[in-house]
Amino acid sequence: MKTIPSKRSQGMVSTAMVITIAFVMIAGLAYTYRSQVRALEGQSKSQIKIDYTQKEDALLRALLHTVPNKAIGAMQRDSAINAEEYSWAKAFEEAIALSNAETAVDADILADFEVEDLISANTGDTTFTSVTDLVSRAVPGGVGLVNAGNTRDTNLMLNAAIGDKLPAPLESNNTIYESDQSYPIISFSKVHSAAWTKGLLLSPADYPLYNQYPYPNIRFGYARPGDPFVAKRNWWVFSLTFGSNDVNETGIGTLRKNYLLSIWEVPSQLPMSAAGFMSVGRHADGTAWNSAVMSGGVFADRLQTEGNVALTDGLFSARSSMNFSANTTVAGQTMTNNFNELGVRETREAQSGEDFFDASLGGDVGRVAFIPLNSGQDFLFRQGDGTNSSRVSPTGWNDYTRGAEQAQMWVRIYEMVSTSNQTPTQFRFYYQRSTGGRTYVTYERGVNWPLEAESGGDTFPFQTSLLPIGRNALIVYLDRMPAFLASLGNAADLEVNNSLYIFPQSSQSTVNAPNIPSTAQDLAVSIRGGEDLSAWTKGLSVVTNLRMYIGQSLNTVPVTPPANAGIPAGTDYFPPISLFAPEKRFGETAMFNHPVEFAGQLNSLNTSDTEAFRPLDLRSGSDDTVSPDRIEADLKMIHSPAELPPIHLMNWLVTIEEIHKGTTSN
Repeated sequence: MKTIPSKRSQGMVSTAMVITIAFVMIAGLAYTYRSQVRALEGQSKSQIKIDYTQKEDALLRALLHTVPNKAIGAMQRDSAINAEEYSWAKAFEEAIALSNAETAVDADILADFEVEDLISANTGDTTFTSVTDLVSRAVPGGVGLVNAGNTRDTNLMLNAAIGDKLPAPLESNNTIYESDQSYPIISFSKVHSAAWTKGLLLSPADYPLYNQYPYPNIRFGYARPGDPFVAKRNWWVFSLTFGSNDVNETGIGTLRKNYLLSIWEVPSQLPMSAAGFMSVGRHADGTAWNSAVMSGGVFADRLQTEGNVALTDGLFSARSSMNFSANTTVAGQTMTNNFNELGVRETREAQSGEDFFDASLGGDVGRVAFIPLNSGQDFLFRQGDGTNSSRVSPTGWNDYTRGAEQAQMWVRIYEMVSTSNQTPTQFRFYYQRSTGGRTYVTYERGVNWPLEAESGGDTFPFQTSLLPIGRNALIVYLDRMPAFLASLGNAADLEVNNSLYIFPQSSQSTVNAPNIPSTAQDLAVSIRGGEDLSAWTKGLSVVTNLRMYIGQSLNTVPVTPPANAGIPAGTDYFPPISLFAPEKRFGETAMFNHPVEFAGQLNSLNTSDTEAFRPLDLRSGSDDTVSPDRIEADLKMIHSPAELPPIHLMNWLVTIEEIHKGTTSN
C-alpha cells in the first residue's frame, strides 16, 4: 500500500516561519520608526537650542545700542519726569523687540506669505509676559534686573559662584548705588575704590576717577589687548534664561547664563582721532607729511590714509569705513582695503597669532560698540542741565560732554568798546574758592583793571591788544595766573583752578556773538607766557569759542612725573595741557618763519563725514598755511591718567561677555 506524505504539516511550518519573519520585520520597522522619531526629536531639540543661542546673541547685540542710549537719556535735562523710559527694564524691553527674541520669524515676514492659520513648527517661539521671564539679577538681593558693580553690593562681590570672576567695582554714595540698580548710571561721582584693585594697574587712591587698565581682549583696536590704557569701567551683571516659559512644549530644560555688561569711559588718548572724517598722511595740497612720528593708534568715524603712513605699535580703527593707500603699514605689514572680508580677516589673525585686528571697524567686532561723545562746536558753549533732582543721573549730559561746562574758571566778557570795536572793557572772572563753590570778581577799565603800562598792569593776567595782524585780542598771560589767584585770598589752588573758559556774553548790548569761522571784526584770544607750566601740577586746559592764537612757545619745560603714575623712568614729562577753540593759529604776525614743533595728541571737534579733518594742516597768524617743511610733530598715545589734561574729549567702549565657570574677568 502506498503512503502519501501529509502536506498540512509542511504548510503549518511555513506559516510559522512567515509569521516569525513578519514579526521580525515589524519589529525592525518599529525600531527604525522609533529611532527616526528619536532622531527627529533630538534634531528638533538641537534646533531649538541653536535658536535660543541665536536669539540670545541677537539680544546681547541689541543691548549694545539700547543701554548706552538709556545711560545718555538718564543724564539729560528733565529725564526724571519720565524716569522709567531710561530704566534697565526699558533697555531690555527694547532690546527684546529689536532683536526679535520672542519669535524665529518676524510677523511682518510671515504676513507676506499670505497663508491663513499658519502654524509655526518652531516650538522655541515664545511670548514674554514680562521682561522678568527672561532677565534677572545674577545674585539675589537688592532691586531691579541687574547687579550694579558697586562696592555696596557685598552679596555680589562675595558670591562664591561668580564673585572672584568680576572686575573691581566702583564706589559711590548709597543714592547713586540704588539708582544704578534701576538705571544705567554714568557719573563723575562713581569712582574707583581703594579697597578693590583687581584689574587696575595704578593705585585708586592716587587716580580715583580714571585709572590704568589692560586693554580688554576684544577685536576693536583702540589699543592692543593687554596694553595699558586710561579708563573707568562701569559694569553690571545680569542673567538670561531662555525657554523657561516653554518647557512643557519643548521638553528642554532651561539654561541660565550670567553676563557682564561694561561701559568703559575712555578719555581720548590716541595720537590722532576724530568723530567725523579724518585723512592722514598728506596735507591738503598733496604734500606728504615729512616730519611726523606716530606712536599709537588712529581712530575716526571715517578714516582715510594717503601716501606713506606707517604705524609701528598702533592700530587703525573706525566706526564706519576705512580707505587705505597702497603704502599704509602696521608693524611692517601692508594694509589692504579688503582687510575686513571673510577669509582675509582669518588669514591675518592666523598670521599674527593673536585674536585682534590691526585694523577694525566698530560694527564688525562682535559684542562691542565704540561711541565717541564728541559734541562738535557745542563743546565750546555753555548750556546747563537743570537741577540734579530733575535728572535721573547726578551728572548732566552737558556737564559731561562740553568742555565749556567743565572749566573751573571763566572769563565772561560783559562789555566792549562798541559793537564795531570788540575790545573788552569789562569782564567777570569766576573761580573756585578754597572753601568750595564758585564766586567772581568784576574787572573794569579805569576802575580795577589796569592797562599793561599802568601800575599793576604788567602782573595782571588778562590784557587787551591789537595784534600785529590787526586783530583785537584778549591776551592771557599764563605765567601771571598763579600769583593772581593767590592775591584773591580765597581761591583754591591750581590743582582745582586748572581750567579756563573764555567767552563773550553776547546778550549784552555792546557784545557780539562770535562767528565761526571767525571774522576780522571778532575778538580773538592769544595765549602767552606759557613756556613753563610747572606750577600746574594737574595740568591746564583752556577753552574758548573765539579764535585762539598761540603767541609764544607753550609748555616746553619738563617736570618730574607724578609718583606712582606708571610712567617709565627717564621719560620726558610735561604738565598735560589741552586747548579747545573753533580755530587755532600759530603766531601773531603776518610773516611766520618759525618752525612749529609739538608733541602729544591731535583731536578734532569736526563731526562732518564729508569734510576731512587733516591734523597737520596748520595755519599761521596771517591765516596762511604753515609750510609742511616747518612742521615737526611727535604724536604719541597717553598711557597714564597723569598725562590726561583736565578737559578732554570722551568715548564709551561698550562690551558684553559671558561669565564662564572657571574664568575671570579683568
